[in-house]
Amino acid sequence: MADLVCPVAGPPIRRGAVLTSSGRVLAVGEEAFVRPAEPVAEERDFGRAILIPGLVNAHTHLELSGLKRKPGPMEDWIISLVREMRGWPAHLFLASAQIGAAASLAAGVTCVGDVSTSGESATAIAGAGMRGVVFHEMLGLDPARADEVLAEKMKACDLFPEYKGLIPDAVRHGLSPHAPYSASLALYRAVRDEARSRGWPVATHLGESMHEVEFLQDGGGALARVHHELNGQLHGFKPSGLRPAAHLDLTGALGGLTLAVHANQTNPEDWTLLRKNRVCVCLCPRSARFFEHPFADAARMREAGLELCLGTDSLASSPSLSLLDEARALREADVEIGDSELLDMCTRAGAEALGFDNLGVLKPGGAADFCVVCPPRGTGGFNLGDVFDPGAFVVCTVTNGEVRYEVPSG
Repeated sequence: MADLVCPVAGPPIRRGAVLTSSGRVLAVGEEAFVRPAEPVAEERDFGRAILIPGLVNAHTHLELSGLKRKPGPMEDWIISLVREMRGWPAHLFLASAQIGAAASLAAGVTCVGDVSTSGESATAIAGAGMRGVVFHEMLGLDPARADEVLAEKMKACDLFPEYKGLIPDAVRHGLSPHAPYSASLALYRAVRDEARSRGWPVATHLGESMHEVEFLQDGGGALARVHHELNGQLHGFKPSGLRPAAHLDLTGALGGLTLAVHANQTNPEDWTLLRKNRVCVCLCPRSARFFEHPFADAARMREAGLELCLGTDSLASSPSLSLLDEARALREADVEIGDSELLDMCTRAGAEALGFDNLGVLKPGGAADFCVVCPPRGTGGFNLGDVFDPGAFVVCTVTNGEVRYEVPSG
């Protein structure tokens, strides 16, 4: 129970309650109507608080959580990060991902779309009692090696244990060709076909910076320097002269995507292509700020009918893994966005993009995943918008009907 329950699936409920059993929601509504006739096993009254569905971070890199970097040019950041992580053993990837999973729960996040190099984040997500999709990342600009790159990754995926964790079947596989400047069109097409055969989602970074646009135009610029510094192979890469979305659409690769991340450097023509191909866009406002990239035109994207959700990127490129902080940053760029739509982007839209149809809303039969947010202290009433107040903070996070994080009382 809480003084305000915001189910997303319906309007906010004053003095609302959520009845759960065996990890599922049985009822949502006013306390007087939801309370069962028989005593329940456990009853919690959060009082002056706002209860919302568990937040869905549609794009992060949990295995980078143990790294800290200062804001600066993305190309320098990539070079530094890759050089450091090349020597990491598996247990270090796992430990770093566990830091990220713990930070996510503390921020009210119950489900993630995690891009992983090692695959170890699956263990961290499952072990924390969270849900999510682990997008196994692939790189390679040489089209002649596309099948080889995919085969190596699929072999690793097939050998990867099925981690049951605290919630059975809560962690799923996905694939992620890194970006148009680091993965060939042949690799994108191979991933598309493999993912379709397995029913897996596909995510990619798209149009994150002007350097990506420049690289696809003529093969030069800052990202060419990244490949040179990291001994990357540009053999076989031919610039298309197109913008990122059109570049992928050139051979049908865009239609294989589920999720396009960042999309800072996109325009109305790109939005039309993304919408036609039913690609959801995940915005990461604070990551754009970290790298000093011009941020996506979120307001016009909404007007164009794109399905939008939110992600934090990593702790190596963002100050926190709080999706509420991300939402506040988005509102600074898109002042007209309403409270309900903003909460929808933090919950239902992300869950739908990741393929979870029973998450991101509180409804009978849905997952008992939610978080409780304490609004800023005050004497008057409060409403849904107070969730996004800078003074609000998460006091409890629940997945599958079990408390995974809670601020100690007193």
